[in-house]
Amino acid sequence: MKKQKHVVVYGYYEEDVNKLKGFLDNKLEIILEIISASGKENIKIADVLESNEGSFFEDKEDKVLMFLDFLDEEIRYILHNFSDINIPKPLFCVLTEHNIEWTFDKLILDLIEERKHFEEKRKAERSC
Repeated sequence: MKKQKHVVVYGYYEEDVNKLKGFLDNKLEIILEIISASGKENIKIADVLESNEGSFFEDKEDKVLMFLDFLDEEIRYILHNFSDINIPKPLFCVLTEHNIEWTFDKLILDLIEERKHFEEKRKAERSC
């Protein structure tokens, strides 16, 4: 029996979201529920999840996928095979007890800062 999973998406066109949904439904044998955070940048993540609306999609420079209800091995599979979906790579995250109280804007800024930190660390390791 297929299990239901949820993904919060931000910054993608609906066509790209449909590609993501099709890939995950088939490869992970799940039923994927999409929650759109587009247009909800100033709303707390808890409220975005509670509204559970997924009908408004828009392209943004910074794209985010937040995984809910996923097992670690499912997330690893997605990260490893993401290029097969043929959509722009996002900032990946999971819901935590801390970020659930943040606005989506704060989450995006935190993820960008985190990515910057890891890119600088990787660059420094290569130069050694």
